[in-house]
Amino acid sequence: MDSLKRKFFIYHLSVSIITVILLSSICQFYWFPSPFLLLDGTWIALLTLALVDIIIGPLLTLLLVSSKKSSKEIIFDMVVIITIQVSALSYGLIKIEQERVWAIVHLDGVFNLAPKKEILINYQNMEQELPKFKGIYYAMVLNSEMLLHSQSKNSTKPLMYSPERYHPINNNILATAIPYRNLPREIQKQYNEQYRFKLLIGKRMNAVIILSKELEIIDIAPLNENKIKIPTI
Repeated sequence: MDSLKRKFFIYHLSVSIITVILLSSICQFYWFPSPFLLLDGTWIALLTLALVDIIIGPLLTLLLVSSKKSSKEIIFDMVVIITIQVSALSYGLIKIEQERVWAIVHLDGVFNLAPKKEILINYQNMEQELPKFKGIYYAMVLNSEMLLHSQSKNSTKPLMYSPERYHPINNNILATAIPYRNLPREIQKQYNEQYRFKLLIGKRMNAVIILSKELEIIDIAPLNENKIKIPTI
């Protein structure tokens, strides 16, 4: 390996790794605050994107850059490589950003994840009406609104993904709260019976939502096993 090829390869690999670390931090701390990256399973796409970005750019640099080429040829090669790398990275990030959790919605006795891509309208009053947990709205949808929803202009959209039907959670959700005795021991050790516990269904992993007496979400604990007993309505 000639010295120029090695120099460009090391430089490109270093820049790619730093870029991936920065973008991964944005995903982990802003788009998917803990534990949503784990529950949603988007970490798989993020890992794939990181590996592809780290491999494609430096590998193409290794193949194309050579001390036998002129400066113009090397510049042209690097422009092509960076364009390919940025395009692939941008496409992947757009897809991941659309998968970010936009709301935690209670329906049919459990909480569910509502990704941004499923929310087709901008509900302007939500900021004042609904609480947030780590920047993510949480709300409930009433089963009784199913008929009204079916008759509305947004009837083609599932009820859970209809922000205009969202309401602040109330004591009605406690009808299907998880009994304290049914909780995993690690959660029982951390929280006592004064809290309320609800099941959250994730794409890859389920979790227990811990609520205060005032029904504010204070924590979300991932479940190592998805099976947990909850009361039926």
